[in-house]
Amino acid sequence: MAQILQSTQKQVSRLVTALRIIVSSPVGIVRVTNAAMAKAQMRLRSSYCPAMPTSVAIEVTNLCSGDCVLCPVGQGRRSRSLGMIEWDNFTRLVDEVSPYVTFIGLYNWGEPLMHPRIYDMIEYVKARKIHAEVSSNLHNLETEDSERLVRSGLDVLGVALHGLSEETYRNYQPRHRFVDVINKVKAVCETKRRLGSQTPEIRLDYIVRSDNECEAPLLPDFAANLGVGHFLEETSLNLRLLPYDRTMKPRNVSEEQLRKERLELMDRWLPKDDAKVNPVYRMVRENGGIMPSGGQKIFQCTNPWHHMIICWDGDVDLCCGSYEKRYSVGNVFGASVREVWNNSRYRAARRSIRNKKQESDPWILCDVCPGMLL
Repeated sequence: MAQILQSTQKQVSRLVTALRIIVSSPVGIVRVTNAAMAKAQMRLRSSYCPAMPTSVAIEVTNLCSGDCVLCPVGQGRRSRSLGMIEWDNFTRLVDEVSPYVTFIGLYNWGEPLMHPRIYDMIEYVKARKIHAEVSSNLHNLETEDSERLVRSGLDVLGVALHGLSEETYRNYQPRHRFVDVINKVKAVCETKRRLGSQTPEIRLDYIVRSDNECEAPLLPDFAANLGVGHFLEETSLNLRLLPYDRTMKPRNVSEEQLRKERLELMDRWLPKDDAKVNPVYRMVRENGGIMPSGGQKIFQCTNPWHHMIICWDGDVDLCCGSYEKRYSVGNVFGASVREVWNNSRYRAARRSIRNKKQESDPWILCDVCPGMLL
């Protein structure tokens, strides 16, 4: 009975969401139809997708003011040039995808609040009745910017916190202060109250590590006392990048040494509670640091059927774990989103995930991915 009730609640929620999308915009019915088609093509795992992506991440910049110790950006790794998307490219891109997307995230590898026109960008997306989200470390948010942020119409603001004390926060972001971030969260909350605004919904994003897992149980009450939400995330170690130096050129290092480095990294950062550790990391650890092969599709990735990630320079990535420029599958400043969405590399990615690669297919990052880039 409980399962039936839960299923019914989900169906009602989906119907309400669909109706809200339909009435919110002149192209609402097109977006709902596209979403239904995208869901069908996800189930069918078709290599050609007539439905366009329902969600898009636009990296407004890959510059970052953070120094997160496990992030390739914070580590100073460089695979593509640093820059910011130009306003004309941004608006053209949003106009192109607005007939069918329901979600735009203005982030990827970088700090979105570093872009001088980020609030204009949020307003531009919201003017087209599209759900807009930003993930930020808040280092570039000045107190006086809080009103502009709230008035922009932003739906969700994810705050990269990753610690509930000065010590654990600085373990992950050594150059910044925990108290400064919390004060900025309070400033946005106070601005929302003053303006009588329900948005943006604020969420504290907390990566659970060995050094901060003892604080994780405190997060719900801590967030509630601030009047915000929270989200616990698994630690990502980016083990796939260990064979490369900071310029992303191969290091002269043996597989034996890489296994040792992987085990040391996992021992240093993974939570002691295995329930908080990604099962593939547990597998790597149990196998002595050996990475799973691409043929082992441990997770059933669905990204290439409904989601697109666009870098600041127009390059398209298959997922948020794709960091190197050479793995891009097209460029939307040289071709349309529709052309890239069903080009030979995108279709090869979909076949690769299904273990249905053809001899004529180009090599693709999915060929060496177990379903999640470790």
